Amino acid sequence: MMLSSKNSCASLLLAADRSLLTLVLDVSPSSWGERDLKRTANDKSRAAAGKRSVGPARLDDVLDATLGFCLTFAALARENSVVVVGAADGEVAVLYPRKGGRGDLAGVVHDPPDAAGGKVDAGLMNEAVRLGVAELVARAAARADAAVVTAEAEEGAQTSNANGKKPIAPPSPGAAVASALTVALCIVNRFMVAAGRGVSALADQPGGGDAQARAEEGGVLAMLNSTERGSGGGRKGGSRDRRRAAGGGGDVPSPRILVVQASEDRSGDYNAFMNGTFAAAKAGVVIDGCFIPSGIPQQSAKSPYLEQACDRTGGIFLAPSGAAQVGGALTEVLI
Repeated sequence: MMLSSKNSCASLLLAADRSLLTLVLDVSPSSWGERDLKRTANDKSRAAAGKRSVGPARLDDVLDATLGFCLTFAALARENSVVVVGAADGEVAVLYPRKGGRGDLAGVVHDPPDAAGGKVDAGLMNEAVRLGVAELVARAAARADAAVVTAEAEEGAQTSNANGKKPIAPPSPGAAVASALTVALCIVNRFMVAAGRGVSALADQPGGGDAQARAEEGGVLAMLNSTERGSGGGRKGGSRDRRRAAGGGGDVPSPRILVVQASEDRSGDYNAFMNGTFAAAKAGVVIDGCFIPSGIPQQSAKSPYLEQACDRTGGIFLAPSGAAQVGGALTEVLI
């Protein structure tokens, strides 16, 4: 009886502590290419003086750190789930679970108990994330090259024809972090709906008509339309209670989003980024942020948008610089 009681308590604790981590990773080649050039020059001069590297981090450094962090998170509880979303310039894609492969997100809808439960495969995640990043970077670089060629052609046509159209400018640098955040919120909602047995765990009244309509709409709309009614105890506690009420207890995972950003904020994304932040705050989804400064003069050392999102949702914002970006130190920073 004593052993059975202990096992039951352990199971309840595991269910209550079950978490969903959605990692948004900025892999824009326009940002990481500049860092690679600066790192090469810095390392060469410091090596000549017998000194170790002080950054900035390369994309490979960040991949190693984030994958190590994800495995550490998965090791905290066997039921933890991890989803990795990549953003490269204007494109966003889910890197892990990989579409069509083992652990595809489509399984969450068809088999909620298992698919929403996690069981992170370290080898599969490493392979999927690295392959997905390589594909994103290659497509982003190809689009940038095509845009430059098109702009040059248009500029040449304009010089030969006074009435010609203006040259097409290359796409603005930086990652579509706002779009990636929206995708992350949709993934969180999808997990919540699956754990809630088809009823949105982000709705206020799971049994009511309005809540059912919001569940059918899906996506971020359910988060945007949710309110602070229901249970008391503050914003975060109330949101957690609503999720558990919809999902039948501790079976609903506690969601959290981590954004690892290297590109500077894009001014045109402010409204979309803040809308996503407000949606996360209302749903009780915490956003953590790690901005990787380049150390290049005239470039920002932090992300004001991401810092606001972390502050609004009660998350942690960090901007490690210098030696904190290299030699495995970034993994410790994330943990």
